[in-house]
Amino acid sequence: MAAVTDRVTLAVAGLGAVAQSVHLPLIARRWDLFELVAVCDLSPSLRAAVGEQYGVADEQRYADAGRMVAESGADGVVLLTSGSHGDVALQALRAGVAVFCEKPLTFTVAEADALAAAERELGRPRLLLAYMKEYDEAVWQLRERLDGIDDVRAVEVEVLHPSGGSQLAFANVRPAPSDIDGGVGAGLRARTDDLLDVALGPGTSPSLRDLYAHVVLGSLVHDTSLLRAVFGGLTAVGGARVWPAGARPGAEPGSVEVTGELAGGSRARMSWHYLPDYPAYTETLTVHHGRGSMRVTFGTPYVLNNATRLEVVERAPAGTADGGEVRSVFTSTGESFENELASFHRMVTSGEPPRAGIAEGRADILTSQRIIRLLADEPLAGEAAHA
Repeated sequence: MAAVTDRVTLAVAGLGAVAQSVHLPLIARRWDLFELVAVCDLSPSLRAAVGEQYGVADEQRYADAGRMVAESGADGVVLLTSGSHGDVALQALRAGVAVFCEKPLTFTVAEADALAAAERELGRPRLLLAYMKEYDEAVWQLRERLDGIDDVRAVEVEVLHPSGGSQLAFANVRPAPSDIDGGVGAGLRARTDDLLDVALGPGTSPSLRDLYAHVVLGSLVHDTSLLRAVFGGLTAVGGARVWPAGARPGAEPGSVEVTGELAGGSRARMSWHYLPDYPAYTETLTVHHGRGSMRVTFGTPYVLNNATRLEVVERAPAGTADGGEVRSVFTSTGESFENELASFHRMVTSGEPPRAGIAEGRADILTSQRIIRLLADEPLAGEAAHA
């Protein structure tokens, strides 16, 4: 346990369902590592309610994340807001404030490059990319067991994604606020449109923009980052498709399938299906190699300390019955969200590099842009056209 004098003061931006169900309870649980000193949300009622719940002083409850970074005095900022985090993350790095950044890092490569330049000026790692599956102990076990295996044939990731409301029904989160200033919301939407112009090109359809921002970068990026963490990422994206066809802005996103190649020539496939009434979020990562298979089955996100299982199937040792197999299971009840927070603490206090930072986030954005280029049924003129 860290000494209380080593606690990192935190400011949290974005007080929605994920903050309420995961990050804020864990920050409170890890009182030995962190002290929550400021919160920020566009909703006055939400920041008042959450600030009261966690004992944050009135003057440390902010409507603007940039102002919170500048004025709160926090050592680190936790970015849980929707959309690109590039602007606030850049302001924080330039102010010397460490950044814990949820998905997506940014919408554009240009934003990621600006972040990288700001971090280089600081001379040490100051941004942790918070993709929790990279901090899952079963994933660490999988990586260890892959050492020495040089004949991986195929890798498959499958996601069955029910509605967000059903995933978070257990958490008793506060009702969605209705008191957000319309002018502020319009300004943020305009900034998002500007970034999507850079990423995809001006004039691209709202449905394609939704697909890029909310599915490819908003959810599927967890799986591209998982392939990066375990295998170094997709060296090439060979195919991508979305169905059913004719999705409208704001409509349910349907299904996305991506195929590509990993280092060493093995093939990978990611299948992502939005199934609003599916009983529970389900995700598996399966690896087939010449002598067996390994499968990680992730627990439902946001349910803290929900077990992740790694099942290993291999041939029985020589001398046993012909055709025999051995199955072993590693079960992790360690909390990946907590592991990434602890890693953030080590980065801030001792300079330990995180498992993923700006460079890894930039790689994920490039992969996402290659995916959206294949999914697009219209011309692209932005970064994605040349990714």
